Amino acid sequence: MSYRHFGRIGDIWKHIPLCEFLAIEQPISYIETNSASPEYQLTGSFEQQYGILHIEKNIKNSQLIRQSVYWKILSSLSENKNGLSKYLGSPALALNILKASTNKFVFFDIEEMCLKQIAVFVKKLNINSKITYKNQDSVDGLIGMLEELGTRDFIHVDPYFIHHTNANEHSYFDAFCLAMRKGVMGMLWYGFNTIKEREVLHNVFSSQTNTSSQTRLQGIEIASILLNKNILDVNPGVLGCGILIGNLSEDSRQSFKEMAQEVINLYRDSTMFDKYPGELKLKEFEIQI
Repeated sequence: MSYRHFGRIGDIWKHIPLCEFLAIEQPISYIETNSASPEYQLTGSFEQQYGILHIEKNIKNSQLIRQSVYWKILSSLSENKNGLSKYLGSPALALNILKASTNKFVFFDIEEMCLKQIAVFVKKLNINSKITYKNQDSVDGLIGMLEELGTRDFIHVDPYFIHHTNANEHSYFDAFCLAMRKGVMGMLWYGFNTIKEREVLHNVFSSQTNTSSQTRLQGIEIASILLNKNILDVNPGVLGCGILIGNLSEDSRQSFKEMAQEVINLYRDSTMFDKYPGELKLKEFEIQI
């Protein structure tokens, strides 16, 4: 299994807002660039204890998260009736939310096994005709699809290294910006583990800045308060991560802010691996591209 970050803090600040966006926007097509698997068995690891199991332990303290689309889906699984044991990846979350309303799903992954696992999950939903699987580089794959995408389509991009270029000198951030300028709805997730990594990412953002453009991206980052301390001998999966969104409704933008603040609230007075303070900090910003 290539994706080992399921249920960790990075997934929390990916899947909670994603589920809200999809439920609000109800796109006619959904495209995911780095799909991975649809389902995972939780192991109770320290990383998961700081991630989804921390949310579960403290869910009674947040009516907002308790009533979120994300939590309703996870807690409704038969395997989770007596406590969380199964986690859903973004393909399964999106399919659960959009199966009745969305006409087309496109799942990219360079690992064929992940796509086969999604196909097994899709078969249970009986919506096989709506799904396209693409076992290829998703940067050029997404760029190649842009001609057919419009304002009612939604792309979900989350490769971690959004600025690394492929053989054709294209990056995920390049592809995302092209889609946003075309009016496509979208969300891009990225991670960083040091202040230096974050600075590199924001320099990449600045390289696309166009102050005369009407296309604006809203960003929110969540990071450990220990991000710049360089003292940790543990790794929760990622120490900081951010989301950029574009062309979404005011309801989605407001939900974005509210969910971010609620995640911060749920991690107050928390600990990481029973060793370090687990509190998180939040940063909001905007980019004109």
